[in-house]
Amino acid sequence: MIMKKTALAALMVYSIGNTTLSADNAGFYIGGGYAYTTVEFSASSDWFDLPTFDADTDSVILLAGFDFNDYIGVEGRYYWNITSGIKYEYNPFGLLDDYEAQSLALYAKPQYNLDVISFYGLLGFTMNSYTALAQSGDETIFSWGIGANLILTESFGIFVDYTDLGESDVILTTGLSSWNFGLTYKF
Repeated sequence: MIMKKTALAALMVYSIGNTTLSADNAGFYIGGGYAYTTVEFSASSDWFDLPTFDADTDSVILLAGFDFNDYIGVEGRYYWNITSGIKYEYNPFGLLDDYEAQSLALYAKPQYNLDVISFYGLLGFTMNSYTALAQSGDETIFSWGIGANLILTESFGIFVDYTDLGESDVILTTGLSSWNFGLTYKF
């Protein structure tokens, strides 16, 4: 009896997996590109409020994912800040010159594929690691994004998307968002 149940369960798992993966756009992909990241700094307490200001950094983005079918996939991303500080016209005494950030994101990726373009959303969590103002910290927070992938060939695509990597209270109040551009390769 246990053998029959085990065989039946294995057959069901195989059938579901085989049906799910039989879609035309299913498969593993990798990619890379550039992220123009905006960092929003602000702080407040019972005694003071600092004005909110935005600063910009350049980042490299690496990604890998798996599309289960035409409508859903998963994707992981790594953002690595490649500027040694932040680009901001008011940086008194070089206080923000030591800004560094890295982010690791894991997303569910709902999508809709047309013939030459795919539109998608990103919903998940990001682990952000910051260093600024002689302080550092890590935090895992909700993040989201929306974008499109232009399908050039069966394997190559060009993506553009916007991601909101969340808001952290580790160093002041820091909000990260980025515009991302790059290439993908589907196996």
